[in-house]
Amino acid sequence: MLRFALAALALATSLLAGAACLSPTLPLPPPEPADTIRPSAATEGVWQISGSCTPGARVSLFNQRTQRGVIEDDADGNGRYHLEIEAEVCDTLLVWQELIVEGSGTEVSEAASFVVEERTPLGVVSDACP
Repeated sequence: MLRFALAALALATSLLAGAACLSPTLPLPPPEPADTIRPSAATEGVWQISGSCTPGARVSLFNQRTQRGVIEDDADGNGRYHLEIEAEVCDTLLVWQELIVEGSGTEVSEAASFVVEERTPLGVVSDACP
């Protein structure tokens, strides 16, 4: 009887371990929409965009109106992105990230969208956009 109980326990443990290996992993989430957006002091029509991302990710930012984008790596691995892009107030931007995962290639997140309006980590500076 003890031998049967041990065999059943071993079988149950191996089935649970196998199920854990087969369970899908969560997809890479998009980076957070920008928490800081401000016009560039150096170049008119260019905005500095910063936010949180997965440490070490490559972050892409795309302006839907101009159909132009920029890409930058989180090279220092601090989980922050800082990009500059040509835009106007109220343009809609898309942001997504890519992460190289050893043994499984590159994961790409869904895109998140936000509008260009001056913002600090405390919130929107002026409500210029509807």
